[in-house]
Amino acid sequence: MLPDNPARAALAEEAARGVAVEPQLRLLYTAEALTAPAPAQALDLNEELETLCAALRESVLCRAGWLYFAPAAGPVPVALPRRLLQAAVLCWIEGTLTAPERRAVLHLETAAGAAVLVLRGGTGRNLPADARALLLRTAAISGGAVVQSGGSGPFTAALRLPLRTDLPLRVAEEPETLLWDRYSPLQLFLPGFCAGANE
Repeated sequence: MLPDNPARAALAEEAARGVAVEPQLRLLYTAEALTAPAPAQALDLNEELETLCAALRESVLCRAGWLYFAPAAGPVPVALPRRLLQAAVLCWIEGTLTAPERRAVLHLETAAGAAVLVLRGGTGRNLPADARALLLRTAAISGGAVVQSGGSGPFTAALRLPLRTDLPLRVAEEPETLLWDRYSPLQLFLPGFCAGANE
């Protein structure tokens, strides 16, 4: 937890007393993701999504093949806060896991100086309330754009994010970082769908 955040410090004290703080921590994580400033380092979307998908496949209690990620051919540097990217993708994943089909597809490619990330799965009616706002913020903070399907039918979002080859790349996390922390975003955004952090 971040020591300079009073809300996180208060939740850490409650957790130490045995209080379940996951719902409040998810709200705080989402608020921090939505208000995070543009970073001084770029994320490699290929590596970040590979890490996230590897952790999801390992942890989520679902049939094999439920999650498919088609990466781009090489590095995809974009100026995104990691917290925002993880929150947006995991919030959408939660919607796919509550839909009847339980299938999620991520497709990443580069075109004309931009990354194009397509998320397909779930339905509009199953999408968590903050998913659209997180996707909008993901596009806006990097100077990109997003198109999302409306209504309650099948959901698709396409994000166009400018490439930032001028920025140094931030080192990607290992999947274990997400798997072994009981307060990781995986556990916060997908309660009831993941194996416990120690399982």
